[in-house]
Amino acid sequence: MALIKNRKTSNKPTFIKLIYCPILLFATVFSSQATLAQSLAAVTEESCIRGDCLAGTGTLELITEFGKGSYVGEFKDGEFNGFGRLEIPISFLAKSVYRGNWANGIRQGRGTYWNGKGNLYIGQWREDKRNGQGSYFFNLPEWRENQHTEYWLSENTENYSGQFVNDHYQGQGTYRWSDGTKFVGGFFAGNKHGQGTFYYDTGAPRPQWWEYGNLAR
Repeated sequence: MALIKNRKTSNKPTFIKLIYCPILLFATVFSSQATLAQSLAAVTEESCIRGDCLAGTGTLELITEFGKGSYVGEFKDGEFNGFGRLEIPISFLAKSVYRGNWANGIRQGRGTYWNGKGNLYIGQWREDKRNGQGSYFFNLPEWRENQHTEYWLSENTENYSGQFVNDHYQGQGTYRWSDGTKFVGGFFAGNKHGQGTFYYDTGAPRPQWWEYGNLAR
């Protein structure tokens, strides 16, 4: 679902309506995975303050109840198209950030999404959903946009790295816990499914077989 609905950008201030975007909240218990719609601050006014916000590269200022947000990047026919960075406050103290590729106003291609509440996704998008190869990092105390690399996060945080289908981890992937244990194997619709291996913090392996989130053997 698009981050911004029914917006028509011009070089003059315009009123737009912002709706929610789906955010995955992964639990350490895989059967409890949920997709939760997180409301974003309503954008009441927008203004192109630099460049060409119709068919070029520009900076679009977005006014919300919590303060100013912005989109800096490429446009086509008044829509986010190409590479760009969208920053929107979700409260007076926190902001969400998406930096990556866009097509017709929605996330498409590779991008990084910080939800402002401790969770970060880096990977592929298709039609505004996580699809393809990606990594999801949980419960981060902070995100330093230009310092925390994907490799560093993979080694130092609780995370899932692997394949996604329609906002769920599905296919082959690895789930790492902060205590050093991990599961490597198959997933389906957000649950462990099929053959996999659980690794203790010592590195010792334990082969497993899962059926739709339930340990079969």
